[in-house]
Amino acid sequence: MLAGSSTGTLLSAALRYCRAQSRPKRVVTFACDSGNKYLSKMFNDDWMRQQGLIARPEQGDLSDFIALRHDEGATVTAAPDDTLAAVFTRMRLYDISQLPVLEDGRVVGIVDEWDLIRHVQGDRQRFSLPVSEAMSRHVETLDKHAPESELQAILDRGLVAVIADNARFLGLVTRSDVLTAWRNRVAQ
Repeated sequence: MLAGSSTGTLLSAALRYCRAQSRPKRVVTFACDSGNKYLSKMFNDDWMRQQGLIARPEQGDLSDFIALRHDEGATVTAAPDDTLAAVFTRMRLYDISQLPVLEDGRVVGIVDEWDLIRHVQGDRQRFSLPVSEAMSRHVETLDKHAPESELQAILDRGLVAVIADNARFLGLVTRSDVLTAWRNRVAQ
């Protein structure tokens, strides 16, 4: 059972009371935590999938490697006119190191921490620059039906792969996503 300090305090008090009794007694206490803070990951299907606790039906294509699917609203994105400050804030908030730049639903670039470092160069005023000035425009896009060997070739070059279905953006695949998908296949 996962519970927090409120439940732990009640359980501790109930156990202390029971141990102090000379005859067995029944004691009832409540698990009063709602899970709205430290257990919030339990309510996040993306996190649950990444941990192998729930499974998404496999499609038998490269979309199976996408950890955070765009069509499920899970991909953190930027627009070309977003500032570098806004992108940096999203990266910190969601604990990610890169994100796709979308325009009219199409990936026009990718921005990562290295792009931010290169363009800000210690000058905080440069955080006001638009993402379009810092993003990498060379994006490796694969159709979801491409062979895994093509995905492997992109990842071998240290890049992130954009997965699409008839040019419709589905999500990104990183080396970590591939490892997580493989681990979850073994666990099931």
